[in-house]
Amino acid sequence: MGATETLTTAQAATIGGIIGAVFGVVMMVAIIIMVIQIIACWKIFTKAGEKGWKALIPIYNQYILYKIVDMKEYFWGMLCLSFICSIIFTVNGFNPNTMTEEQLQAYDMAAHPMVIVASLVLIISSIIVAIINSNRTSKVFGHGKGFAVGLFFLRDIFLLILAFGNSKYDKKKLDKE
Repeated sequence: MGATETLTTAQAATIGGIIGAVFGVVMMVAIIIMVIQIIACWKIFTKAGEKGWKALIPIYNQYILYKIVDMKEYFWGMLCLSFICSIIFTVNGFNPNTMTEEQLQAYDMAAHPMVIVASLVLIISSIIVAIINSNRTSKVFGHGKGFAVGLFFLRDIFLLILAFGNSKYDKKKLDKE
């Protein structure tokens, strides 16, 4: 097909059908993964003495995951930090979700150093908290440093191992640091 030719109705319908089918498959896979992760969190919560239904509520389920490893303060700290960074981005007119490619390229980061600082602080603190959380989660379920590394890099898979494996929850293992 040349650049000046147009699609026939049948060709457009075929292309639309293929795109729709691919999108449908991707969405089904995403939904299946999400359901499996909810089931895994439900089982982890139950092992830790929490009610399983808490896994169904977004944000609250993350709070419970932090609570299980005695890191509630970290959860609230990260939530506040994210909120503060959002305010800094808004005040400085930086929102990559709504900016066009041209606007992103034209945005002068040097004129808005707080955006750079806020981004770096958020990224670095998120990584540090994730490492601490992975280590503590590994400990309370009776695993070692290797499992903590797995939780950090392949969190969803290792949460499934915690949920469906023989791991036992023991919060007292945190006291033996």
